[in-house]
Amino acid sequence: MAAAAAAAIYAFIVLVDPYGALPFSLPLARVPADQNQRYSYPMVARDPRYDSLVIGTSTARLLRPDRLDARLGGQFANLAMNSARAYEQYLIADLFLRRQPAPRTVIVGVDHEWCLAGDAFTLFSDRPFPPWMYDDDPYNDLLHLFNARSLEIAVNQLGMALGLIAPRYGPDGYANFLPPDTEYDLARAQENIYGPRGPRPPTAAAPLEVDAATRQSWTFPALDFLGQLARRLPDETVLVAVLVPYHVARQPGADTLDGQQWRECRRRIAGIVASRPRGHVVDFMVPSPITTDDRNYWDALHYTTAIADSLVDRIADGVAGRESADGTYVLRTADAGDAVAPAGPAPPR
Repeated sequence: MAAAAAAAIYAFIVLVDPYGALPFSLPLARVPADQNQRYSYPMVARDPRYDSLVIGTSTARLLRPDRLDARLGGQFANLAMNSARAYEQYLIADLFLRRQPAPRTVIVGVDHEWCLAGDAFTLFSDRPFPPWMYDDDPYNDLLHLFNARSLEIAVNQLGMALGLIAPRYGPDGYANFLPPDTEYDLARAQENIYGPRGPRPPTAAAPLEVDAATRQSWTFPALDFLGQLARRLPDETVLVAVLVPYHVARQPGADTLDGQQWRECRRRIAGIVASRPRGHVVDFMVPSPITTDDRNYWDALHYTTAIADSLVDRIADGVAGRESADGTYVLRTADAGDAVAPAGPAPPR
């Protein structure tokens, strides 16, 4: 009896196919159903409807695909993942590129994960990551589906397909993870930005002076993956590195080691991306009317949906080569004197 029940449960999971990975399953209109995007997004990455891609962390998740479609053309999927390490971002892009080797546009939301210097770099966050979902063998997925998690997601997937449960994400991966705008409270946002002590006056320290030899000695391991990604794309693909707009209180100052390392990392990113025929670096990580206004943020990293929509418009302007009229972004170009990040070893699989 127990064996029959187990077989029935397993058959249900396989037929519903909660992660959209199996070659045989019910013809359901599936959407990402697992809260952990590392499980949900491989299905979207394989979907042939999408010819353009956003990767990043939660700081890029609010870029709406439909608005990107309208401003940049193509069909975007937003596969930015909460707390994603650079390697995890590379893996979802790698999966996408194996189905769409000549995408129209790829946007990389660049934050501190790409610019961690030295040994601080790690491949994976502490969130579960399923490598079996990122290979080209759908049958090995069967070995990983007979468990309580898969059953729960299968039930949710079926409920979403039948209209009984509201989808967590759109079919393009997008979700607004912020509270409703009606719950926005500026005082609470400012405490999230500055902490309980509130804003502190800026220090008047002179910029830290770092010699060229020291700058060249710094290593940014994540940039190896950005270089790998850039080299895989054909010249016709638009590659955009978007340095996301942290609130100015969270941006490292020029008088600090972190600020100098960020400056060097930014320089190397420009060497990788802006040297491409259709490569662009649109840098919002600067003091600006966006990043200095507390009302634009829920916390020091996460801006409002209105700002997210304005970023899409500004990204499109940057791709068109238009400088910012209000100083909200800077277009970075490759410096002939800057060394491009080395290729490094092939990413582990």
